[in-house]
Amino acid sequence: MNLNFSAFEGKNIFKFAKYDIKEIDKKKYIFPDSINKEQSSGAPLIDIEKDFEESILIDLLNIGKLAFYNETDIEKSVLDFVNKYSTLGLINDLPLNKYFFLDDKIVLKDYNYIGNSDLTTVVDRKKYFKLFFPTCDDNQIKELINNVTKLTETPAMEKYILSDVNKLLSGSNLYCEPLDMFIQYAKYLYSLLNNISNEDNYNIDELLKQFEINNIKMSLSRKETLAVEFQITCLKQYIDYYFAKTVAQDINLLKICKFCNKAFLAVNPKSEYDTPQCKNKANVYKSRAKNKTD
Repeated sequence: MNLNFSAFEGKNIFKFAKYDIKEIDKKKYIFPDSINKEQSSGAPLIDIEKDFEESILIDLLNIGKLAFYNETDIEKSVLDFVNKYSTLGLINDLPLNKYFFLDDKIVLKDYNYIGNSDLTTVVDRKKYFKLFFPTCDDNQIKELINNVTKLTETPAMEKYILSDVNKLLSGSNLYCEPLDMFIQYAKYLYSLLNNISNEDNYNIDELLKQFEINNIKMSLSRKETLAVEFQITCLKQYIDYYFAKTVAQDINLLKICKFCNKAFLAVNPKSEYDTPQCKNKANVYKSRAKNKTD
């Protein structure tokens, strides 16, 4: 029996035309410029398979690089990213249960980027929704939860439920993403790549266990090929999938430049620098250091 592990489905990533960063109750958020008091699902769908570029992973990792080394321009880089690609859709990714909105208490995955904790967190449902809808009052949060819950009560094929849920949540003009959580995720992913780059015998199996991507489907085709598909529900899950798939290759082309520390996808597996300029500068520094010791 053959195994097909490259399949991917899910065309329910939403993107508004423009995003901004503003402070709400002393906490910075990424939010669409069309935010207002009334909820609407006005964000258009984007087809990741069609619109996706390899640069999305590199851009995210290099935001993580800025955070990893405490460099400047992080907020500008985040804005450039979301205005090009979209927000991460963290509200759909962090819960263990894909139908998390049905539970009074929501259990989050170990790596949840809330409170800088790697431990599983249990959060009250209203509090969890308020984290991503900070401009909504209690009545609006209650209405939002009721509207999402009704989707599961509507007679329909199960595969359409999550798309409709995403439209109400990530596609809402009231949906905001905490800036610190976005940066923590980018920094975390970059630190993983940094560990892989600096350790010859890094345990890839242990690394891949950290990517708890929900909603795996399996189907058996007529040709007796077992196809494993990820039903992607947000941009973060696609980045996780693409990162894990890339570093798990026998020859890993995802690297960190030995000079500027930026992430890049190498054409040659022996490449150590992301640009010829970095290679030339590194050689100059090596030459100067050698001359000093002579």
